[in-house]
Amino acid sequence: MAMPNETWLRKYEGVKEKLYCKVDLESYFKEKSIGGVDVDVIEMGSVHFPTGTIFACDPLVDLEECLPYFQKIPAGTYPVKICVAMREDGDERYACAKVAVSNGRPVCYEMAMVGNENLDAELSDDSFFGFGVDAGMGCVADVRAQEAYNAYWEKRLEEDECIDNYNDLFCDVLEESAREHPAHQRKDGDWAIWPVPGSDCSIPIFAAGWGDGVYPCFFGRDEDGAVCGVYVWFIVIDEEYADED
Repeated sequence: MAMPNETWLRKYEGVKEKLYCKVDLESYFKEKSIGGVDVDVIEMGSVHFPTGTIFACDPLVDLEECLPYFQKIPAGTYPVKICVAMREDGDERYACAKVAVSNGRPVCYEMAMVGNENLDAELSDDSFFGFGVDAGMGCVADVRAQEAYNAYWEKRLEEDECIDNYNDLFCDVLEESAREHPAHQRKDGDWAIWPVPGSDCSIPIFAAGWGDGVYPCFFGRDEDGAVCGVYVWFIVIDEEYADED
């Protein structure tokens, strides 16, 4: 697992505050309305992060090879939550997912970085680096879960090279989630915690905001600089819904 080199880290230190999120993402999980749009919170359950080295990706596309962020969280078990934006026309979208590391309140939101991003490019106030979504889903998980998934997936492929991870791994657990927790889900399921067979790891998966696209992730830090939450951000509620209206 390669770490960023010193040259990249020096460049990052010079620009990282420019990449801070300007929106208070914690408000997505505290308020009842954002920019005139009603919001609600899904409590997915607790997920174990045994190393604290984490990543976010489209689990149907990049789970096998996704690189982790160089920022870390303390190893532990934490609640995972989803903020749902609810329009008057009945349309519901997952606006943000959160790993609640502590009860602290973020004073800044540091963009999650892998360590190979091009920091020589001109950065504006709207610039961000994120992960690509090509199958409408996102996840945030520990690298130990990724390793366990890869070992299990390799074994399954040896048994049947025609399987795919949605229909043969995630489909059933998503449908079960929709039956047991129908609020803010379509019948095929929009979120679930998938336990990796043969391990003590699990991977929370969820619908990604507007679907396919590129989305950023942020580490929320409290006044002492400690990470108190990780936020996978899909929708700028007050701006993007206003643009649609």
